[in-house]
Amino acid sequence: MSGLGFVALEIALIALVLVLLNARDRRRERALALVLDVLDTCPRTLLSSMALHARARLLSRRVTVTLDMTDWARADILAALTPLAGALPPHVALVIGARLDLTPSAAVSASARGRGTPAPLRLS
Repeated sequence: MSGLGFVALEIALIALVLVLLNARDRRRERALALVLDVLDTCPRTLLSSMALHARARLLSRRVTVTLDMTDWARADILAALTPLAGALPPHVALVIGARLDLTPSAAVSASARGRGTPAPLRLS
């Protein structure tokens, strides 16, 4: 009987993990849907230049939604965030990634080829 009890315990633990993962995914999807519903009033050209990412912990109700708005102007960011600030529930945190200055950003990477030959620079 102990072998059957051990198998039942393993199945119960696997079922518990699957229930927790399902609840986490539903919390994350609800938070993303809420943010997208509020941001639906923004022009489509701005929405196409925005990236969304949501993270949720397995045992926590807290969801973090990250908005990447690097191509947006300052006035557009403030206009989009004003209705969003009041619509989010307390367990949803909002992280905004935005470049508020006018200088373009660039990343430079180099790789070494061998001895004596300088590595080419790539600007991306």
